[in-house]
Amino acid sequence: MGTFRKISLRLWSVWCIAVFITLCLLLFPLLVIAVLSRRRRLIFLAHFIPTRMARVCLFLFGIRLEIRNREYIDPHGQYIFVSNHRSLIDAVVAGAVIPNYVKFLGKAEMLKWPVLGYLLDKFYVPVERESKEDRSKSIKAVEDKLRTGASFFICPEGTCNRSDQFFAHFYNGAFRISAETGIPVLPLTFVGSGERWPRGESYIHPGRLIVYYHAPVPASSFQEGRMETGKEAIIDTMRKDLQRHYPSGHYGYPGQL
Repeated sequence: MGTFRKISLRLWSVWCIAVFITLCLLLFPLLVIAVLSRRRRLIFLAHFIPTRMARVCLFLFGIRLEIRNREYIDPHGQYIFVSNHRSLIDAVVAGAVIPNYVKFLGKAEMLKWPVLGYLLDKFYVPVERESKEDRSKSIKAVEDKLRTGASFFICPEGTCNRSDQFFAHFYNGAFRISAETGIPVLPLTFVGSGERWPRGESYIHPGRLIVYYHAPVPASSFQEGRMETGKEAIIDTMRKDLQRHYPSGHYGYPGQL
C-alpha cells in the first residue's frame, strides 16, 4: 500500500470513528429513556433505533450496500438469521439490512461496562464463548427471547474468520435453536465486509458491500439427526454466492471486491 493511500485511509478511518461515536452519543439517551420507562411497547420500538442508525453509519462510512434476493424475507416474520463472519462490521451490516425485530449476541465482558452494560443486557444476549456452560445458558436465553417474537442474528463461526478460506468451523448453536423452537433459519451471505474493514486492521475501506438473502430453511432440516446435512446445505448456498465474486475459491486481498 502506497504512502498516500495509507494517509488517506487513516484520515478516512478517523472520520468513520468520529461518525460512529457521534451516532452512539445521539442514540444513547433514547435507549436510556426507553429502558427507564419500563414500557414494553417503547422498549420494543427502541430495538429499531440502532438498526436504522446502522444504515446511516454505513452510508457515512462510504460503504454502498447492495442487497439481493429481498423477496425471500418477510419483514414481519421470525427467523434465525445466520451469515459468514469476516469483519467487526458484520453486526452493523446485519442491523442495516434486516428489517425485522431482531436481537444479537454480545460478548459477556461488555456487560461490565458502566451504564452501557446495563443497556446491552436489556437489548441483547451476552455470551462467554470460552465457556461451554455459559454458551448453553446463552442458548437458553435466546430461546426465551424468541418466545417474545424476536428474531436473532447469529454468526455460526463464532468469531471472525481471518483465513483466506471461505468458512471457519460452523458451530451448532444457531441450528440447534432452530430445531428446538421450530423457527426457520434464513441464511445471509456477506460479500466484501472483510475488504471494507479487515479484522486486525485499523483502516476502514469505503466501497461496495453485497448482501444475499436466501429462502428460509425449515427447522425440520436440523432435527432428528439431520443437523450436519442441514448445516452443509447452508454452507453450500453461501459458498455459491462467494464463488461468484472470488472465483479462485478463497477470499481476495483487503480493499478488493
